[in-house]
Amino acid sequence: MKLVKLSLLLFFLVTTAFSQTTQQLKHLDSYFQKTLNEWQIPGMAIAIVNADSIIFSKGYGYANIEKKTKVDGNTLFAVASNTKAFTATSLAKLVEIGKLKWTDKVIDYIPYFRMYNDYVTNHFTIEDLLSHHSGLATFSGDLLWYGTSKTPQEIITAQQYLKPKAEFRTTYGYSNIAFLTAGQILVKISGKSWQNFITENFITPLEMNRTLTSTNQLEGTTNVATPYYFKDGENIELEWLNWDNIAPAGAIISSVNDFSKWIQLNINEGTIDSKKYFSKKSLHQLTTPHTNFNVNTNDEKIHFKSYGLGWGLQDYEGYKIVSHGGGYDGMISKSFFIPEKKIGVVILTNSLNWATSALTNKILDVLLTGNTNKKDWSSLYLSYKTRRDSITKNKHLKNEALRHKLNAVHLPFKNYTGTYKDKMYGTVTVSLKNKQLYFTMDKTSIFYGFLTHWNGNIFTFNFNEKLSSLPEGKLWFDIDKNGEVSTLHIDVPNPDFDFTEFEFIKQ
Repeated sequence: MKLVKLSLLLFFLVTTAFSQTTQQLKHLDSYFQKTLNEWQIPGMAIAIVNADSIIFSKGYGYANIEKKTKVDGNTLFAVASNTKAFTATSLAKLVEIGKLKWTDKVIDYIPYFRMYNDYVTNHFTIEDLLSHHSGLATFSGDLLWYGTSKTPQEIITAQQYLKPKAEFRTTYGYSNIAFLTAGQILVKISGKSWQNFITENFITPLEMNRTLTSTNQLEGTTNVATPYYFKDGENIELEWLNWDNIAPAGAIISSVNDFSKWIQLNINEGTIDSKKYFSKKSLHQLTTPHTNFNVNTNDEKIHFKSYGLGWGLQDYEGYKIVSHGGGYDGMISKSFFIPEKKIGVVILTNSLNWATSALTNKILDVLLTGNTNKKDWSSLYLSYKTRRDSITKNKHLKNEALRHKLNAVHLPFKNYTGTYKDKMYGTVTVSLKNKQLYFTMDKTSIFYGFLTHWNGNIFTFNFNEKLSSLPEGKLWFDIDKNGEVSTLHIDVPNPDFDFTEFEFIKQ
């Protein structure tokens, strides 16, 4: 594979497939720096590729703020859910050799697979796993794996207690556990671990020499970005969290130069340097709409949005866009390619932000129209986020103003102590430390904290900010008719994890 490595700002080629000018690429380069500054992102790397070359590759800002280490095209970031296309494509390879059919039932391969009723359990197919139409809500059950000591089998078995939001196969609900299950099928059929299969079939032959499949491989590795989240005017450093128990859904760590090779493989429909990794037929299946979304009628550029198998799909300016995003705690990423134009892009950042979506739209405007004077997507998205953050802050202030004003009375603290168990998750332990209530979510070593009384039997808490970017949460107790504590509930307002799916009964 021809790979053009860049040491300075940019390099460009003029071909029939890619006809961007130096001026347009310089405009994007400037816009990338502007966006980094506006969003106060510590570091970011972006690569633009065609079928056989990296056209543009550059790092911006810092991999680590304190150490002042700079980002470049080889800096490693978590790509998170961009991993899903690797898992889906791996199953496609098994379909190609007759080891699997897309319509095969999951339970025929994973006997411990369980859903919310017997019909769904018995009719769930491989395609269902990879297209997010289980009937569950988006991210439902993610607290079963995030930071927990649960095994893949324990996670998959426990999801039977998750309650659906819709009928099976009627709507979209993004599921990481479904892709974990897909990975277990890969293991079952191939006889290899997910990590080994991905490495042997893609990472090694594509010479993605700096791409990892676990945080355990970070030790001794150089040029690694540090994850951050922005709070109260500063970027707060987070620790890397191991995702091995959900690896097929999001464990890959890579750089823009390395990940570009994966994008180029897809641009080339599965064959590079005369080596066939997967067939055009498989790529067509993976990038055909399986679950459709509503489209904003005010957006004249987009006529459809959908999810294929491991890839998000839509049109933009009349072209099909194949893409995926990734969200790791402290890192957001985006990758996409345009089959007709044979162009691809990788964006990696080390903060929690909406900038990758804004940059995607900006890049598409320039790559597809050549117009550098279109909408300022970064400023637009930032204004949306600023308004949302203001609303969230006002809600928090109003909530805080009510502390002790509704009901300042509570039970003696010792009455709340004990072990509480949810049939799906496991246990939460409440104890007294230095005369203050303290709780731990026993399966999740990063979830613990002191409880501060709010009102009645309701308490507030914050997790360790080095381990989690989640905001302040509430923990409350139900009292039975005898005045005894019976149940514990937790809620942390955030878009990713639904703590209210659990009901912890006192043991």
